[in-house]
Amino acid sequence: MTKSCGKQEKCGDYSNLLNAARKAVSHGYRVYILPNPKGTRSADFIFEQKGIYKLYDLKTISGSSSVGNRLKESIGQTNRVLLNMKCNYEGRLLASEIKKYFQIAPSAVEVMIFKGNKSIIIDRIFVNSPQYDRLFRKRYER
Repeated sequence: MTKSCGKQEKCGDYSNLLNAARKAVSHGYRVYILPNPKGTRSADFIFEQKGIYKLYDLKTISGSSSVGNRLKESIGQTNRVLLNMKCNYEGRLLASEIKKYFQIAPSAVEVMIFKGNKSIIIDRIFVNSPQYDRLFRKRYER
């Protein structure tokens, strides 16, 4: 797994990319870290599982109220986002921020969450279900 950086970039996200890639591998994905040329908004990963390839933009969450802004940043990069949770984020707030993301990003397909050793996949159909808030918190908080 390698990531190319421009000469003036420090690749500060490289450790976050490797951490998330390792978690994805532990969940059964083959992972490709993509180059990110300076000034270009692009996906960070390709995840492959059972012959299906998906592009993901990585958002590492370390603050207690940063998910909404981080999800907005990913609009236009790819239609799938990986939230790698490095902090204890309140489940009700996270569910709400993900729901808002799907409302403002019509091309959004999926949000994957890595929390500890768990992987949670949220898609538009699930977000629009009447039981979304309760079921999301049950999956996320257990």
